Amino acid sequence: MEGISDRVVCAQCRAALDTSFHCAACGQVYPCLSSIRVLLPNPVAHREHWQRQLGFLVRQGDETPRALRQQAAQPGIGDATRTRLHALANAVAAQVADVSLVLGPLLGGPLPPTESTRLPRGAMDYITCLFRDWAWASGHDEENVRSLDAVRRVSEGRALGRTLVLGAGGCRLAYDLHLQCGGTQTAVLDVDPYLLGIAEAVVRGASVRLTESSVNAPEIEPVSCPWVLTAPSGPLGADAFQFFLANGTEPPFSEGSFDTVVTPWFIDQVPADLGGLMRKLHALLVPGGRWLNHGPLIYGSELPVAHWYTREEVFELARAVGFRVGAWEQTPLPHFASPWTGRGLIENVLTFEATRV
Repeated sequence: MEGISDRVVCAQCRAALDTSFHCAACGQVYPCLSSIRVLLPNPVAHREHWQRQLGFLVRQGDETPRALRQQAAQPGIGDATRTRLHALANAVAAQVADVSLVLGPLLGGPLPPTESTRLPRGAMDYITCLFRDWAWASGHDEENVRSLDAVRRVSEGRALGRTLVLGAGGCRLAYDLHLQCGGTQTAVLDVDPYLLGIAEAVVRGASVRLTESSVNAPEIEPVSCPWVLTAPSGPLGADAFQFFLANGTEPPFSEGSFDTVVTPWFIDQVPADLGGLMRKLHALLVPGGRWLNHGPLIYGSELPVAHWYTREEVFELARAVGFRVGAWEQTPLPHFASPWTGRGLIENVLTFEATRV
């Protein structure tokens, strides 16, 4: 049976790739990081950039604890505050060590950062995705369950078949959908190796230690919480569940490759041209294939207000490119509600199904 890898196209020129992921048209070769295929233009440059980000993260893992301990040594600092600062310094060092333990071998080790290198967003801004997806279980798994149930309701029990998940992040929703909603082959795609690399290790069966820390911890002890990330229903192999580092607004697959495309927490944050993305999703689907969306509509300030689409406008755009909008729901849901800190957000999440007609 033809697999997802047989449907991959070149990220530079859109020509078909051979079985070694070489493009005969432009000469580009697309390497792997573990089982993650890098389908980005100039993948060697991307890997070097990620290595420099890792180098910057490691440097920050030395400098930040040192600065916190220097604050703790200042005169007039109370005993409780001193205890908190030392504990926070240890927590920062532990979190960086945890991330480096997984990402170092994956990327080939850190490189010295340049002046323009900044911290990787996945390792800092979005690391909570990994805790929510793979750690906050044992009675605190409600967010993942709610997301899965919402997508199930709008999909009305139809099997997903061959599935593409854009902006998969920590990959838990993709994992649950594959196992519980009739996925045959699933491709998860994201541009961030810091999320995808750790998620890949978990999905393949590793137990990954990752320290959750917060400068806003409610108590002095602890200011951090070590978690062990595991896949609750066991590992998935590369024959069924494939990882791709690629641009979600330019998915590198040929037309008609998927029965289902899923966009979790994606359409409001990533594409500058939502209508253009919808046309690409339409083309990726087989006739009668479905687009399943799950996430809020919270747009970035870089977009003009005319593109801050409401639900009605999103549906209007979808119909204009050839989708028939089916079941939908819009519900306030807890988001990143940590069982350790007791803090989180409430987001108004839109879940819908649209069929290519």
